[in-house]
Amino acid sequence: MMEEDNCQEYLAAFKKEDFSSFSSFYEKTKRPVFYNIYSLTKSYEDSEELLQETYVRFLETLERIKDGSSLLGYLMVLSRNLTLDHLKKRKHVLLEEEEFHRLGEEDKHSFEASSLLSHIQKVLKQKEFEIFVLHVLSDRTFEEIAKLQKRPLGSILWSYSNALKKIRKELPYETLR
Repeated sequence: MMEEDNCQEYLAAFKKEDFSSFSSFYEKTKRPVFYNIYSLTKSYEDSEELLQETYVRFLETLERIKDGSSLLGYLMVLSRNLTLDHLKKRKHVLLEEEEFHRLGEEDKHSFEASSLLSHIQKVLKQKEFEIFVLHVLSDRTFEEIAKLQKRPLGSILWSYSNALKKIRKELPYETLR
């Protein structure tokens, strides 16, 4: 996980058009950004595409980012907005079609994980699912999630607790192993 001080060093370098550390920055930030996108799309392919689009847009808008701003927070908001725009454009595509096309492209483990996540998503409300994904898959702390979603920490903890109760109730134990 990235420290904000380190993020500010990256921002300063990028604004001076020194992109020699971009690869390191990308590796440190891509996981939470990817799962932020995946929590909305439920599609690995779309998430990978939108992840790349997020970083391209990030580089295009560097000058608009204020010094001292949270870069990871900026990336999370940017990725969420790009994903929501993408979903609006592809509103007619059925989830079942995407699952069918992915069958041949993903290995068995990835498909099982994807199916499990899809099932969990059906059980949870959207906000609960986002919190679950950010905490479990992106290793974000509840405090970080509260800041990203601009919600009180107590609300985040309550939503996560409710999400776990729903998952335990709706999914058989064998599925969660």
